Amino acid sequence: MTAAGGRTQTTAALPFADYARYYDLLYRDKDYADEADYVARTLRTVAPNARSILELGSGTGRHGRLLAAMGFDVFGIERSPDMAASAAATVTGAGSFSCAVGDARTVQLERRFDAVIALFHVTSYQTKDADLRAMFATASRHLLPAGVFLFDVWHGPAVLAQRPERRVKRVADTALEVTRTATPRLDVERHTVKVTYDVECRDRRSGEVVRFSEDHLVRYLFPEEIEQLAAGAGMHAIRSEEFVAGRPPSPATWGVAYLLRK
Repeated sequence: MTAAGGRTQTTAALPFADYARYYDLLYRDKDYADEADYVARTLRTVAPNARSILELGSGTGRHGRLLAAMGFDVFGIERSPDMAASAAATVTGAGSFSCAVGDARTVQLERRFDAVIALFHVTSYQTKDADLRAMFATASRHLLPAGVFLFDVWHGPAVLAQRPERRVKRVADTALEVTRTATPRLDVERHTVKVTYDVECRDRRSGEVVRFSEDHLVRYLFPEEIEQLAAGAGMHAIRSEEFVAGRPPSPATWGVAYLLRK
């Protein structure tokens, strides 16, 4: 289907399928370094000898490479082939990062880790109870005894108190101009938010415009659900707090980090 000024692509089968090409540009203002520092600090507080990390939903590898530079050996699992292809392996004098295509619900590796992490709401992309149980089982299965699982989610009390709003974001670099419109639809019965991303990208050299849409279904979670999921996977919660900031969760806290121990 052709639209004036460019071509239009329909919604991709997987979240981030087309989006991956523009992902790092859209999130260039995201403080990955601060978030990686938070992860490293949190893990070293509760597991001082932790070195090996399994990252579920490693995206384009920005967290993983930063953690590798801090001395961790990170192995990423990413469902999107496009994003996994962008996550180049890194070996530093301190640690390492590598990535493979896989599903956080079903992956089975022949090794276990000191820690498992799932950042940027990867857990909230598991929208069904069975998917959540499967992901928690994956984390537990790949943890060494007394290993820890760190992840962040959309915090249910905050979602209901604040309600998702339509947002427009515009970013550009020397090659591209990108406009992304996020339109959310809240389903209070299923505890989900369906976010439709309408993305327009203009090549600044050729003038070509590409437009596409992707639907991202995200689940918000409550502390009681996390406790049940942890217990079902043989883990228990040892900490919950605002992601990065470390403040106690509240109805004003959209992203909450949980730390579980096996």
